[in-house]
Amino acid sequence: MTTQKQIPFYDLYGESFLRLKPDYVHLEDIESRSADLGWEIKPHRHAHLAQIICAFDSKWQVQMDDNVYQLSGNWVVTLPPGVVHGFHFAPNTKGFVLSINADVISNMDVGEDISAFNQLVWLPQTIEFRSQRQADRYLNYLMMLSDEMKISDPGATTTIMLLLKLLLITIARQRQLVTIQNGPSGRENRILLGFRELIDKHFQDHLTVDEYAEKLFVSVSTLSRICRQQLSQTPKRLVHQRLISEARRRLIYTQQTLDEIALTLGFKDTGYFCRFFKQMEGVTAGEFRTKKRK
Repeated sequence: MTTQKQIPFYDLYGESFLRLKPDYVHLEDIESRSADLGWEIKPHRHAHLAQIICAFDSKWQVQMDDNVYQLSGNWVVTLPPGVVHGFHFAPNTKGFVLSINADVISNMDVGEDISAFNQLVWLPQTIEFRSQRQADRYLNYLMMLSDEMKISDPGATTTIMLLLKLLLITIARQRQLVTIQNGPSGRENRILLGFRELIDKHFQDHLTVDEYAEKLFVSVSTLSRICRQQLSQTPKRLVHQRLISEARRRLIYTQQTLDEIALTLGFKDTGYFCRFFKQMEGVTAGEFRTKKRK
């Protein structure tokens, strides 16, 4: 069974110490990194990078945490920071991997009609292009982005940000995650992104929703309204989902005992952790681990 030490954190796959700049954006074709590795990218995760992986007219297998997807055709996969993921591509797969420092998204001027950004940093997704025209348009944006990233002209930075927005809006339209015309304000985007960062930092501390709201300098009612409107979840549920996600990862990828996992996740009592896990997942932690190890 794979242990926690074997699920590494990378900046880019196989590269751990890039010292990412706040404005870091990287684009590469799938073949450049995968071909020499037998077209397989083993499970890993990124602490600060959100990624968009797209493949065109191809077959590939995607692992996201404990879920595995078999994709065929034109697909985009979005990966928030921290999600364990791996890929097995068919030989000669055509596509791209776009890596974005999460700070780029949180600092982006998204305006009042763009909400795909929130979904990218919260939800791992698989999104299919239902028409060849849509896939071709998305590929065209990527090629334009690739060209701009090779230019040293100061104006290229502005163009790169605009193209990133186009890519994210296209993702939102494909999945119909939100109604673009009624997206959240820029302030609400920043609150959600800040909430995500705080959850990642403090989920093991078991802060109350009041404490999160205080750190964000907003009222509990405002935080609750934004989470319900944009993510269809309560703030408490989002915190619990982060806890349970980490619990699932540790049950699958480590040899930690239930006592050790409970302690790592900030539960003072293993029994309480076990009850929490069963309430969230519908099975006991032990049953979950046994099933995933078969």
